[in-house]
Amino acid sequence: MENNGNITLPSGCENSGEILAMAKVPMQKWCSVYDGATAFSRGTLFPALDLPYIGKEALK
Repeated sequence: MENNGNITLPSGCENSGEILAMAKVPMQKWCSVYDGATAFSRGTLFPALDLPYIGKEALK
């Protein structure tokens, strides 16, 4: 592995020093949560993040 400043890159990776991506993730406030069975079926513990895919219905 090659050490490039603070970033350790696998050998063979080239880095010109440019930033490739930057993420901004806002803090989520803790609020109500689903019970275990509902969370498992919905795919999320938090109702605020429960945004099901509705497909073509969204165009109506």
